[in-house]
Amino acid sequence: MVWLLTIGVPALSNVAMKGSAVVLSLYALELGAGAATIGVLVGLYAVFPALLSVTAGRLVDRRGYRAPLAGGAVGFMVGLLVAWAAPTLAGLVCSAILLGLSNVFFTVAMQSLVNRVGGDAARARNVSNFALAISIAQFAGPVLAGFAIDAVGHRHTYLLLAALPLGTLALLVWRRRHLPPAASRLSAGEAAAPKPGSVGARPGVLAMLSLPALRPVFATSAVAVAAFDLYSFFMPIYGHSIGLSATGIGLVLGTFAAAAFVVRAMMPRLVHAMGERRLLTRSLWVAGAAYLVFPLITDPVLLAAVSAMLGFALGCGQPLTMMMCYDRAPPGRTGEALGVRFTIVNLTHLAIPVAFGAAGAVVGLAAVFWANGTLLAAGGVLGDTLDRRARATPP
Repeated sequence: MVWLLTIGVPALSNVAMKGSAVVLSLYALELGAGAATIGVLVGLYAVFPALLSVTAGRLVDRRGYRAPLAGGAVGFMVGLLVAWAAPTLAGLVCSAILLGLSNVFFTVAMQSLVNRVGGDAARARNVSNFALAISIAQFAGPVLAGFAIDAVGHRHTYLLLAALPLGTLALLVWRRRHLPPAASRLSAGEAAAPKPGSVGARPGVLAMLSLPALRPVFATSAVAVAAFDLYSFFMPIYGHSIGLSATGIGLVLGTFAAAAFVVRAMMPRLVHAMGERRLLTRSLWVAGAAYLVFPLITDPVLLAAVSAMLGFALGCGQPLTMMMCYDRAPPGRTGEALGVRFTIVNLTHLAIPVAFGAAGAVVGLAAVFWANGTLLAAGGVLGDTLDRRARATPP
């Protein structure tokens, strides 16, 4: 019944989160907000994850999983109810802040939990389940929000979404005995052997970034997330520029999402066959090749094929780096290491659309695709190089 923790718990709350992002944008438009205001509102979702992820990770290490997960679910409900109770732009601002703040603690705790519950033998399956839960939420959240807006309006859609985290709380109460203890409460045998490159109890983000074993994970996390964001940002623009209809653009985007879902379902077998490090670096190379050829294609069927290729490759990135980050973290500080990774991920979410959007306006879309393809290929080479150095570093 571990799947209830690794799929059910994250799926319900993340459907609410992904749905709220759609309602936020459309409701803000309904209330008269412009594009700049909506950009700020959406950005509020990532501000606190960028600032507080390490703090959240340390809390998980010290206190365990129950309080951050339950507190995050309650925070989701409160954030959604604020927008329902205060249907103004100010209410939407408060809602976005609360949702982003709650997401820090919930997600960092969830990422640590799926790596921990069931032991090492179950890790690949659990992380695959968690990635599938996120994929389900990325599809179901916007679809549910869209239908609800048409049926009951923007305001009451928030009320509907607020009911979903109640399911998360119910599952946490039901399966509370299956939650492992905090990482800081490991038995002496479990925590006795420090991992290579460990910084022991030395605190701080810089200390974590100094670990040779973790540096390639953080670097490849940033590269993979940047590639994922850039595809979502630029594919509709590119599709419009070559004359694709909205339906055609949607179908091409759908092949990407479907491929990411499939590869995450296959993750345990792929990890068993290739190993985490090799699978990650090869996926970066495949994604780099897809980006390099993307702006040379105008046929919708071929674009869908290349998008599927990208989905297969990039769908591996986030679950793999999460597994590797947990595995290479110092004993008792897995939550903190995942918090550093989550900080890097959210800083990338904030910076990439702005930086590459400006670059695209200056040098054109093709140059952006080619630059990112080169970056992905370099990320694969960098990951291999840093890993070889880390393995050569004596414990």
